[in-house]
Amino acid sequence: MAAWLQALKVIPWGTVIEAAPGLAKSARGFFKRTQEATAAADSAVVAPAGVDEGDPLADVMRWIATLDSRLAQAAERQQAAAELLDSLAAQNARLVEAVDALRQRARALTVAAVVLAIALIGTILWVASIAH
Repeated sequence: MAAWLQALKVIPWGTVIEAAPGLAKSARGFFKRTQEATAAADSAVVAPAGVDEGDPLADVMRWIATLDSRLAQAAERQQAAAELLDSLAAQNARLVEAVDALRQRARALTVAAVVLAIALIGTILWVASIAH
């Protein structure tokens, strides 16, 4: 349990907290744009010029235009998701670096504790030998 407390102390919380609102805002914006774009695409598709409304070709052209619009929106959403993932990956990398630094410090503290324990035992034995 103490290792977790040490890990929490080593993590650069200032950087994490500083980045969190931007990530949350990006995620909210991403989902909002996705919903708005889908609704707009469904309502904005019209028959191409020169095609009658009753013509079966108009339905096919409208369907193709809808698919084309949705494909463009999907590409935009994919780009936004890639940017969000890149930001999350950078934050994760900083956390991994902090945990690695903590692991190295824990190892150094363990070595120091063992050396101090040996020195303490040696001192106690030395004092005991002098007392007798």
